[in-house]
Amino acid sequence: MSNWNIGGRVVAFFSSVRLAVVTMLTLGGIAAFATFYEMRHGTPAVQRDIYQTPWFAFLLGLLGVNVFSVMVSRWPWTKHHIGFLIAHVGILAVLGGSVISLYRGLDSNMALAEGETSDRVMLLERALHVSIPGLGAHGTYPVLFEKRPPTPDHEQRYPVPGTDIVLVADAYEPHVTMSETFEAGPNGAPALHFVLEAPMATQDAWLVADDPQRSHLDFGMVSFGLHAAGNEEQAQELLEHAGAANHLSFVLAPDGRIRFGATGASGPARTGVVEIGEPVATGWPGLGVRVDQFLPSAVARRTVVPAPAPKKEERRNAAVRLRLEGPSGASEPEWVRWGEVRPVRFGDVTASLAYRSPQAALPFRVTLLRFNNESYPGSRMASTYESTVRIDDPEQGTFETLISMNHPLHHRGYIFFQSSFVEGRPMISIFSVARAPGLPLVYFGTALIGVGIAWMFYGKPWLARRQAAQALAAHRARESGDDAKPADPVSAGA
Repeated sequence: MSNWNIGGRVVAFFSSVRLAVVTMLTLGGIAAFATFYEMRHGTPAVQRDIYQTPWFAFLLGLLGVNVFSVMVSRWPWTKHHIGFLIAHVGILAVLGGSVISLYRGLDSNMALAEGETSDRVMLLERALHVSIPGLGAHGTYPVLFEKRPPTPDHEQRYPVPGTDIVLVADAYEPHVTMSETFEAGPNGAPALHFVLEAPMATQDAWLVADDPQRSHLDFGMVSFGLHAAGNEEQAQELLEHAGAANHLSFVLAPDGRIRFGATGASGPARTGVVEIGEPVATGWPGLGVRVDQFLPSAVARRTVVPAPAPKKEERRNAAVRLRLEGPSGASEPEWVRWGEVRPVRFGDVTASLAYRSPQAALPFRVTLLRFNNESYPGSRMASTYESTVRIDDPEQGTFETLISMNHPLHHRGYIFFQSSFVEGRPMISIFSVARAPGLPLVYFGTALIGVGIAWMFYGKPWLARRQAAQALAAHRARESGDDAKPADPVSAGA
């Protein structure tokens, strides 16, 4: 069999109408399924499980090969193929632009509080992060634990650049509930456990002195804090300036006693000494506070309990168990929840382990100036919300603009959509930030498809009529014995 026959058979197969119909129906069915899949499981899940999979890329490539083969099968091309070729080149351009945007684009989120400025966005992917300041070592590792979770028998190991240390993941849970308790231990910070008794509910919590995440706590209208004073003067200052209204400040004095300072709606703070198990005289009407446990040196112990996972990934509280290993030994395993940063003691240094989205930098800065939302009459459900932002661009200057639910911001290839918000003081606005580098090619391809279709509907019939008129004029000329070609065949045919 000759090479020409083999090539002809290959072109005939890839240009067949049957292949085109099967491929397009398959892609259409997948796109419809993906729409419902995204509604059920969320955008990160549909990107990971459908749009960014090798088999979806294969289907797009197969459609492109089919379109190109159809063009090749019409060779040699004539004037009648002009509209056909233009439309098919447009289809290839749309496919190419879509693939570029899919694999080279950006899907991310940005959350800004009123008055806050940032040039960073959080990507939809997930990654492990390790930082060892004492050694100047840092590392970021994209992970897909939803598809390939680590287990004690199949650990996943990530070398820390510039060191002989390895980050090890040995367990993963897609959704957990996590409780934290404290017990006496060496080299720990002071901690106390208190109980807040309200008319409708009772709540309890731990406070850890001088811990950025645990030294302060808000319970609705009341707040709490725990401090360790280095001297009597500092203790007195902490008690007298206990904080805002309805704030209870516990202070560990140099003599080992726990003192408190409680502020009410007005007047100076009430002060006194805490007795373990006895009510604290806060003066708050209808509220009782009691300290039932105090540890001068406390170590946190966290318990992770697997729980049924919500269908949407955005609502899941995933956790991974991590440890550091090196020639000198290993750290204690630590459960790290999604979006959390945990300190881990490793030898003589304290490392930070995190499981969260990687960040990407924008070429400009965004400041949230004002956020406004309106609710439906008689309800707290938001009917509309919008953000006034300022863009500081070193290349294009500074300007202010409004981003609302149906009016995104387009700037330098980035699109900012008003996604959601978090109510509070200050208000927090959440934007979906996307960049599609293949979008100009998609627009160009769409225009070509329109031109090609228009040519096939209007240009091709005109061309056929013109050629028919030329043929008729030539035929009449031959019948009349005149071999000269008419100057205007269209008029002659008429």
